[in-house]
Amino acid sequence: MKEISQLLKITRKLSKKYNRGFTLDGKLVGDIGEVLAAEKYGLELLSSNARVHDGREKSSNRLVQVKSSFTYASYFPCNHVPDYFIAIQISEDGTTKELFNGKGSFIKHYYIEARNLTANKGRYLYSLRGGILETLNRQVPKEDKIKMIVIKSK
Repeated sequence: MKEISQLLKITRKLSKKYNRGFTLDGKLVGDIGEVLAAEKYGLELLSSNARVHDGREKSSNRLVQVKSSFTYASYFPCNHVPDYFIAIQISEDGTTKELFNGKGSFIKHYYIEARNLTANKGRYLYSLRGGILETLNRQVPKEDKIKMIVIKSK
């Protein structure tokens, strides 16, 4: 099929440009989200095999894990707490909506531990609804957020 060939060609170009896999096996959404977040928040992406964090804020060197989805939800890791955590929802037009932006410990303490949540056996991620993340996001102190960069139009 012509469309599949085009899609594979596009993913190869993206892979070379951003040094990410852009594989069509489910990791594609994560790779897209990391690139979109890097552009929006001024992140330098770490190698694609970095264990905990996906990027580093260029202006402060703060380490960030990015989770992205096309749904109004996100996952949060069970086996570690990232220094900073950004959850975004990706729209069909490529724009993003911030669901959460702050310290990973904020979610861990004020939601997961406060509700005594436990991970499902064999699962390494908590599933959090977008509404919960946005509610928590409004409570994050401004200084604990990764700053969005302003892109000047030409």
